[in-house]
Amino acid sequence: MQLLVRTCLILSSVLFAACAPTMQVETSARLQPKAAVIDAEQDDRYWWQMRFRLIWPEGEQPDFGQHLLISEQLLLPVIIEYQDKLPLWRFHRRAGRDGAGHQFSLIIFTDEVTAGQINREISSAPLTDWLISNRLIEKVNFEKRSPEELGRLELTSDPSWPIEIQRSWPYFIMGTSQAWLLLVQELSAENPLASKVDYPSMLQHYQEVDKRLNAQWREYGQHAYLHHLSAIFGYQPIYIHSTELKTF
Repeated sequence: MQLLVRTCLILSSVLFAACAPTMQVETSARLQPKAAVIDAEQDDRYWWQMRFRLIWPEGEQPDFGQHLLISEQLLLPVIIEYQDKLPLWRFHRRAGRDGAGHQFSLIIFTDEVTAGQINREISSAPLTDWLISNRLIEKVNFEKRSPEELGRLELTSDPSWPIEIQRSWPYFIMGTSQAWLLLVQELSAENPLASKVDYPSMLQHYQEVDKRLNAQWREYGQHAYLHHLSAIFGYQPIYIHSTELKTF
């Protein structure tokens, strides 16, 4: 009976949150990035992906500010909570007029128990239901990406790359994702949300953060990121789409 009552209370709170015009917003703890684990490849670890399929009306450009909302309000608390059990993680963003559509994903390399806990926390979060009811999120899907017993490092890298790049790239993209999330958090904190906020105000907040982040990328991306990445590789020329050799 106690279990039934508790279940009903949880369902009631979720339903109430989904219908509520405003959402209670708590300031997230500051992300303190932890280093990736060099020996991340273990027998009980696999790749998992949580996909947020976003509603994308025909004739409109994708709203990438939605990714920032999901990353700070839904995923940041989970990343902070489980960071010690996530030797590797990253974000994935895409938008195409195809079967996959507009998606924002968290990809994690962890054990089955931790993956299940993260899935349950995000899927049952009142904010998830609220964003679905406000037609930002179409659906949330969680799946195991490792098709074999050993979740090898390279299993979610581009198979067209040399195996050495496939296996080292997850470390690169994790650091990139950490830096991007820190930028989102820093810019968001400059004009913090009210403790209770309606959906249009929350979305507008992250659209504005996205504009400022994009402006910084345009202005400083070449030197802050591309130039210094090139320096790590000894300023060697690379092929860019047009096949012209360029240095940064």
